[in-house]
Amino acid sequence: MGNERAGGIYIVMAAKDGKVEYWAAAVPQFRALEAVRHQIAPGWRLILTQHRLRPALVAELNMRPNSVRRLPPDFSP
Repeated sequence: MGNERAGGIYIVMAAKDGKVEYWAAAVPQFRALEAVRHQIAPGWRLILTQHRLRPALVAELNMRPNSVRRLPPDFSP
């Protein structure tokens, strides 16, 4: 069970003062915003996007269930 990979990964856009970041949340869809909110500084506006990660990036991230990770700065949806 410890080597289990996440199935559904949702992309959350975070915006503040003209800056935009994308985060990957390997949680149920209804928890994605909350999960990112726990990882990011206050004051960011969060939006759950409809974007999907390319399979190669999913493999590279190697995310576990219930994990959250900021996507690389060069990520573009």
